[in-house]
Amino acid sequence: MRRTLNLWLAGILLLTVIAFLGVFQPMTFSPRKDPSDMQSYLRPIGSQYKGPKDPPGEFTSIGVGDSKLRIFFYKPQHNLRLGLDLRGGMRVVVQIPNRAILTYPLTKKIVGNAEVLNKQEALITALDEEGVLPPSAKPQVTVTESQAQVVTLVENQDVATAQFKSVNAAMDEVFGAGTYTKPTATAIYQPSNETVQESVRSILEKRLNATGLTEVTAYNQSTNRVVLEIPGVKDPDRVYEILGQPGQMEFRLIPRDITVYVDDESNPRVVTAFNTTTNAPVDAKLVVARSEFVLPGSAMDGKSKPTMHENAWAVSFAMKSQQDRAIFARYTGQNVGAQLAIVLDGEIFSAPTIQNQIDGSGVITGSRDEREAQNLAIFLNAGALPVPVSIVENRTVSATLGADSVDLSMKAGLIGLLAVLIFMFAYYRLPGLMANFSLIIYVALTLAVLKFFDATLTLPGIAGLIISIGMAVDANIIIFERLKEELRAKKPLETAIDVAFARAWTAILDSNMASLITGTVLYMLGTGAVKGFAITLMIGVAVSMFTAITVTRLFLKLMVRSHTGHNLAWYGL
Repeated sequence: MRRTLNLWLAGILLLTVIAFLGVFQPMTFSPRKDPSDMQSYLRPIGSQYKGPKDPPGEFTSIGVGDSKLRIFFYKPQHNLRLGLDLRGGMRVVVQIPNRAILTYPLTKKIVGNAEVLNKQEALITALDEEGVLPPSAKPQVTVTESQAQVVTLVENQDVATAQFKSVNAAMDEVFGAGTYTKPTATAIYQPSNETVQESVRSILEKRLNATGLTEVTAYNQSTNRVVLEIPGVKDPDRVYEILGQPGQMEFRLIPRDITVYVDDESNPRVVTAFNTTTNAPVDAKLVVARSEFVLPGSAMDGKSKPTMHENAWAVSFAMKSQQDRAIFARYTGQNVGAQLAIVLDGEIFSAPTIQNQIDGSGVITGSRDEREAQNLAIFLNAGALPVPVSIVENRTVSATLGADSVDLSMKAGLIGLLAVLIFMFAYYRLPGLMANFSLIIYVALTLAVLKFFDATLTLPGIAGLIISIGMAVDANIIIFERLKEELRAKKPLETAIDVAFARAWTAILDSNMASLITGTVLYMLGTGAVKGFAITLMIGVAVSMFTAITVTRLFLKLMVRSHTGHNLAWYGL
């Protein structure tokens, strides 16, 4: 029996040490980098050396002059993931629009690619005249030999129905009434769904991670919103640039009868186009419609990066499949001397002239500076958004406010923990002392579980952790009161302990299950702050059931085997 108890004790202590090392940064010996001082000092793993006079950590000096003895004090540094309210940063909510997808099968096929481009160009002009959407919304218009399709962004079914009438009028103007089949008015409305929402969340998270921002938390809200919590943001404008742009890129071949000039020095870019023969101006908005599609940006291998090319910033690229490389080589080889437009979100980003056949890798020129080149590389690597999104909410929390919140929360938690420890020992004596040891182990294990699951610790989460400390003590109080009753009934000490734990278990299980159910409901239905509270509450309750029943019982069993453990005065009687 004693051997079994000792093994349990060794296991729990080992688990506690592992939990402590997992949550707090351990120490390592590292020499100073000053050549004149190769003495090794203890430093937290991951801490940065700042110079020869950089002290290794918290220390105090004893003595006079150079003979002072420096004593190092270990100050643990946690590496838990902290929420915005504790660390500072940005909280951005992006909204995914609903769409109206109008597909019109043509009763008579269009003959020839030139005629297809002419019809598409005419439909874009007609839609603009009908005022289907403001210019910033840029409806997607696609015309093939057998059908025409218009995709617009709408707020609800009523707006989709109104636009349906305008698109029908534009179709009549371009193709003529009776030459196409109209879609059903009720079927054109396509609200945002979970598939699109998850795609947007994943792409936005990849973009932010690519900028060097770490520990980004992204989660879905409702069915048409994505919430992004971004700690440690130093350049909010850069975040808006990365999140707000769809990043849809295409390679398109500009017709030889059109010459395009892109002024990348101006902001925004100025694109001008002229007829090569007559030198007459051509509407730049229609150049993309008349250009021939070559490959999408998704054909690239996702390893693009900014680079210097002929003393200007550019972005390197390479096609990821042999088929795409062959297509790119064929188009560039057959069209030497023509312009290959790089189209980003419907706008011509640059239009270099093809000098020779490109076998599948090259550079995209036209970036004004390094930042723009980095953004373009991020768009290419993370992928394009399936739909344009809009930022509907943004909030910034200062790092100073976050640090103050951490300090105040830690003080509140330590004061509460100290008060509980004093009360338990003063009222329950020896069992209370054992419960105090269990409570310290409980705190270490709870933080370790949070770290293991990479949960984000928020200010409400700290409140949940502090509440769960009180709940952990509640279980011990039920057990100890039952233990007093058994001891007053003159039962042997070991028997009284077993009976107290056995009879208190039902009440402890019921109360903790009720708390877990409450926490589950809060997590499923709550938002970010409420979820943070629910997570720490549920983890705390689960761990407290282990420490209150197993750890405290083990400590009491071990104490019973000592002389002090048989003194009933130490049990509050």
